[in-house]
Amino acid sequence: MSATVILSPAAAAETVCHEEQLRIWADDVISALGMENYLNFSSYADKVDMEHIVMREIKSIIESAFDHPEARTIKRL
Repeated sequence: MSATVILSPAAAAETVCHEEQLRIWADDVISALGMENYLNFSSYADKVDMEHIVMREIKSIIESAFDHPEARTIKRL
């Protein structure tokens, strides 16, 4: 099996972040916010809590992206 080598992170992101995958990730973030009842925050503390939830989800998304089969062929310069 031959692999295509992607030479730049931008090209890798373009390959990994296709529309279907972006929809899945967006749903993950929206669902997490909805389940924690932070879609409508009424205080600064709620805003800080929402920020932590988003940070957690972004970290999970980035880890998923680097573990994506297409990302395994990125050549680091």
